[in-house]
Amino acid sequence: MKSAFKFVMALTVTILLMLAFRALAFTVYTVRGTAIEPAFNNGDRVLVNRWSYGLRTGGGGMFAYSRWAERRAERGELVVFNSPLDTLRPVRRREVMAYYCKGVPGDTARAWSAALALPCRGEAVTVTKENLGLISHIYNMYEGRKARIRGGRLYVDGMAADCAVFKYDYYWLAPSNPDGMTDMLVPDNHIIGRVVLRLTPIRKR
Repeated sequence: MKSAFKFVMALTVTILLMLAFRALAFTVYTVRGTAIEPAFNNGDRVLVNRWSYGLRTGGGGMFAYSRWAERRAERGELVVFNSPLDTLRPVRRREVMAYYCKGVPGDTARAWSAALALPCRGEAVTVTKENLGLISHIYNMYEGRKARIRGGRLYVDGMAADCAVFKYDYYWLAPSNPDGMTDMLVPDNHIIGRVVLRLTPIRKR
């Protein structure tokens, strides 16, 4: 009886661990809208690998944001992320979107009429007249800092700043179908994973 009980317990634990791994490793995303047409259409269901860029943990409550086995997204990958535009809810509860990666940390992108090397975590960026507005936006929107511009200078948390250092990596994500959509600057703590498989049948044209 003891050996049978041990076997049942071992089998149960194994099944629970497998279910937990699947729940943590993958999620299903339903495409909304036309942003990633023609490859994917509104209503398509796709499988998202949460480990593609490292499993996202924390980011709310008592635990700080971190990733297990982290790696950066690459250009051309279809990235699933929480919308940075939805600022009224915690990051993990925001709308889920899918865009293609067009720029990685260190690449140069243009936003708000300014050129900016997409921030790399921990690296200093020199503040210039051209990029101070964008840096101020990033600090206020994503970094939890209080930034403002006064007399042509950037002030962060009440102190003048000649350089900016960011706590996240930033990506430039863009739709394949630009009609009614816009490119987005997205910090890595918003990123969920990468689309790896279509679950719904390919529609006949």
